[in-house]
Order: sequence, then structure tokens, then C-alpha cells
Amino acid sequence: MGIMKNGPHGPVYGRVGNLVTYRVLNKDVVRMVGENNKPPSLEQLACRQRMAVVVAFLRPLTDFINIGFALKARAANKYPYNMAVSYNVKHALAGVYPDVVMDYAKVMVANGNLSVAVNAGVLLADEGLRFSWDAGSDMGIAEQRQRVMMLACFPLLQKVMCFIGGAERVAGTDVLYLPNDLRAAYMEIYISFISVGNNEVADSVYLGRLH
Repeated sequence: MGIMKNGPHGPVYGRVGNLVTYRVLNKDVVRMVGENNKPPSLEQLACRQRMAVVVAFLRPLTDFINIGFALKARAANKYPYNMAVSYNVKHALAGVYPDVVMDYAKVMVANGNLSVAVNAGVLLADEGLRFSWDAGSDMGIAEQRQRVMMLACFPLLQKVMCFIGGAERVAGTDVLYLPNDLRAAYMEIYISFISVGNNEVADSVYLGRLH
């Protein structure tokens, strides 16, 4: 059933016959609904698995991604999450159907134009994860004041721990606190930076896995 939100002369949203009208990013979109009774091809099955693997990994990271891809998505008139899915489907998978898996070292969880973290690393500490990076001695004031974005993903648990807007880049270190029950869990770890005020970010850097 279609709904005329603005009266009989306005746009129709919803399904009318075999057409569906809806709004995406301030654009009215119409698509045709049809039935396909053919069994999916091997290529279709492979495509579905690739998408499913990436979505399963990224779904818990939505809040982080909405910031990490915000400006790039705005410039492309797309949603941040959709851009993240698209990038990682193309660049961060390994294996062939039916054994497609994430290639965590190639995952991108933030995409921007700031300088990436240099000589970054992470260690498990009593309170959680201690991140470190090269603070540098030749940074300008604006770069010094950029804030670290820390992310730990727990793929087997479908959980995420993150902190956006941590210590300033000039500090060279910060801690991502973890609850006791997660400190011994398997995790994949990433770092980025954000410029407070305009939300410019750096491309994320993979710091490896623990446990």
C-alpha cells in the first residue's frame, strides 16, 4: 500500500502494484519488485557470502564507523556504514566461496585525510590495552591536538570496545579500558585519529590481534 504523505498531489511512498517508492538521502527512489524463482548461481552465492561476512564483522562497529567514514560519506552523498561495507567487501576478504573470511589486516574502520598513526603498537596492560604511537617533534599545533581513536573488536563474541576522542596525538600513548571478562578474549585492534571540531579522521591502522 502506498502512502501519500503530502496529499493527492504529493509523492507516494510504499508499494503500489509492483513498484516501491522510498526516500534515501533526500532523494526519491523507485524500484520494481519482481519474483525470481531460479536457484541462485554460484556467483550469486559467493557474492551473498562476501556481503554476509563483512556485515557480521562491521555491524557491532556501527558507532565507530559512523564517525570514521562520516566526511567521506557526506562528500559522496552516501551513508557511512554503506561506504564501510563497500570498501571492506572489495579489499578486506580472503578465501573463496564457501570459505570466505575477513582479512583483518586489510580492514578499514576509518577513512580520511589526516596523517596515519606512525610506529603504532598495543600491549595488554592490567587495566586494558595500552596504545602507543610516534608523537613526533615536528608536528604543528593542530596535529598535536588531534585525538586518538582506539578500537578493539571481538569477532567471536560480536562485541566491540572503543574510545573516540582519547588522548591528544602529542601524548604518544593512551589506554583503552577493558572489563575483566574481555581481557583474555581474542581481539583484533585498530587505531586512528580525529580532529576535534571538524571530524576529519586518519585512515585506520591495524595493530594486530591478541590471544
